[in-house]
Amino acid sequence: MTGIVISMADRRLPGRFGRVLPVALMMCCLLCRTAAAETITLYYWGAHLVIQDALADFERLHDGRDGNPRIVVISGQSAEVDTDGDSQRLLCSIAGGDPADVVVFARHAVGEWAARGAFEPLQPFIERDLIENPDDPFLIRREDFWEPCWEEATYEGQLYALPTDTDNRALYYNQDLLERRADELIAVGCVDPEDPTRVGPPRTWEQLRAAAEILTEYDAQGRLLRVGFIPNYGNSWLYLYGWLNGGRYLSPDGQTCTLDSPEIVEALVYMTEMYEALGGAEAVYAFQSTMQGGDLDPFLSDKVAMKIDGNWFLPLIANHRQDMRFGVALPPAPEGMPQFGWCGGWSYVIPRGSSNPEAAWKLAKYLVSHRANRIRLEEQLRIARGQGTVFIPPFHARKDVTQWQLDELIYNDPNMSQRFKDAARVFADSLPISRFRPVTPVGQLLWNEHIRAMEAGIFMRFEPTDVRRNAELALARSTRMVQRELDRIYKPVERPVLSWPPIVAAYALLLAAAFLVMVMYFGRKRTERGYFRQEFRAGYAFASPWFIGFAVFGGGPLVFSIFMSFCSYDVFSPPQFVGLANYAEMLFDDPLFYKSLANTLFMALGIPLGMAVSMGMALLLSYEVKGMPVYRTFFYLPAIMPAVAASLLWIWIFNPEEGVLNALLANAGIQGPAWLNSQTWSKPALILMMLWSAGGGMIVWLAGIKGIPRHLYEAAEIDGAGIFSRFWNVTVPMLTPYIFFNLIMGLIGTFQIFTQAYVMTQGGPVDSTLFYVYHLFNN
Repeated sequence: MTGIVISMADRRLPGRFGRVLPVALMMCCLLCRTAAAETITLYYWGAHLVIQDALADFERLHDGRDGNPRIVVISGQSAEVDTDGDSQRLLCSIAGGDPADVVVFARHAVGEWAARGAFEPLQPFIERDLIENPDDPFLIRREDFWEPCWEEATYEGQLYALPTDTDNRALYYNQDLLERRADELIAVGCVDPEDPTRVGPPRTWEQLRAAAEILTEYDAQGRLLRVGFIPNYGNSWLYLYGWLNGGRYLSPDGQTCTLDSPEIVEALVYMTEMYEALGGAEAVYAFQSTMQGGDLDPFLSDKVAMKIDGNWFLPLIANHRQDMRFGVALPPAPEGMPQFGWCGGWSYVIPRGSSNPEAAWKLAKYLVSHRANRIRLEEQLRIARGQGTVFIPPFHARKDVTQWQLDELIYNDPNMSQRFKDAARVFADSLPISRFRPVTPVGQLLWNEHIRAMEAGIFMRFEPTDVRRNAELALARSTRMVQRELDRIYKPVERPVLSWPPIVAAYALLLAAAFLVMVMYFGRKRTERGYFRQEFRAGYAFASPWFIGFAVFGGGPLVFSIFMSFCSYDVFSPPQFVGLANYAEMLFDDPLFYKSLANTLFMALGIPLGMAVSMGMALLLSYEVKGMPVYRTFFYLPAIMPAVAASLLWIWIFNPEEGVLNALLANAGIQGPAWLNSQTWSKPALILMMLWSAGGGMIVWLAGIKGIPRHLYEAAEIDGAGIFSRFWNVTVPMLTPYIFFNLIMGLIGTFQIFTQAYVMTQGGPVDSTLFYVYHLFNN
């Protein structure tokens, strides 16, 4: 084909046709060669919009011209709803047998799902490439990556993910605020290591506690105006304090939870005592609730003097307060202990069931290469310049990529302030020694329980007068929860494994039995004659689509969930029959089950209050006056407002420092509580919020009131009954069906409370808003 094109080009045909024809034939030749090559389609799930140029470059490298298959990449949505390992999209696609081929995945969750067989192991690909293709420009070598990033993507000696973007954490401090109290801070040891006569950031826990108290300021009423340091604000958590104190959260073999070890207890005691020194966790959390992000971040507005946060905070400073005199140092540690941060980040995984693992491996190792990241960063830089913002690149799990990013975009940039260069160097230099979340099948549970224990500790839930004893009890309870799951994984009990055909057959048998009962019922109806027998048949014929739909889409999941409650099932493997073990665990081994029930029953106290408010509204709106339909509409509107939007609105209303509700109480001479940040007031706050949407019940009451005959009121009035007597002796008895209906609907709604707690409080503080459905969702 190419020879024909060349010969025709040599003939030099006259006119425009002679110039166009050879080019057109050459393009046809190339298209034919490309079409002749096998085409592989890969599906990529990732959150990075700027990855498109890199994907296009990968397609050019694999266009089929070299005789290898042509690869086309189709990009889609993120695999995760958020960054907390909530990977239902990916897990459902794997269970359904149609996953994406390469997926961006939170690195801390890799071990948990690798243990369940969700991902392809990558170690065989790496070992094969090292032997068969050592000159591959995209070759993966362990020594090219930061050790913590590689280890976090490894489970039981096998690499299951290629690390990509990473981060690290360190102590940010406001130099101006430190210098304002320089003499006091120097006296407690907060000095510059290079010049002991100058103030510097704290390096030990004792210095940090003293500096936090010195830099904290209060108003005349004793409320916080500025906080020197908040132990769990920014991104520190108990994990970091435990590591800094020499603690571990799992034994070396990963089979024993050591969350309640003496080192972790001491770390939680330290955090609790610091909160107590600042006025208590409730007061500090109330102060935190007023904080916002972006240019209103409290560190940028001098409301917080120091915080532990990630390198991702540097762009916020650069774009919102570039002239700020700030510094970055390693997090303070106990006296004599090393200082370090902790890292996290993202990775590329190949899900089990990928249509073409070989091509997916080519894409994954390309995406972590220097070439791909250079393309991605150049696009990010163009976007930042187009928006007029300062671009500070994220760190990468590869050493060479990170070094290139820092040299090219930070260290060698003459327009970059020295403060940002020094800060980036602190984060980068400490990456090799940073810690990372434990790689374990119970990673998410361990994280959740460590947060639960931390909150129980700083809020003094178990022993209000003994900090250490309270910390021990909180950590011991969470340790039991994690250890129980570890024992289930590493010390399994032999149980019968069920296969799907018998389960499906059992459900089909159940449907057949139900159908047989209906046939027998219709057979009995044959004794009836005439019009009514025909109507019976027609009625059931018209209702049959609903019956069939319920049997398949409603009854099926209902029966399945009941059956699964007697099994152990993780979606990826066949269920194991465990009998009543799940129920026994719920009733006897799960303290949160009774806590969630108690919280839910407490919310039931709001049912009569809501019924009274909605009935009162209905009585007022039952009068026929001009414009009443408009008033009824206004009162009903909150009932149709989306729950998430309403929750966000009420977060601001309940804000203890700047909220409308506490401002109104202050005008009446009442100091409002912390509401959502208080164990005592969090549930009453949600009850108060639900009264706002009482317009839904008001419609039902209004219909009932309108249906009461007027002559009953007239007769009662003739007998001398007053307004309250008429209400009690006429209205209430006539509304008893509506009372019963609203009571039942209120109970149903109470046991379905989820959205408000999920959006507003995340079940806290200290599980005070962990309701039954929320606990069910978590499990």
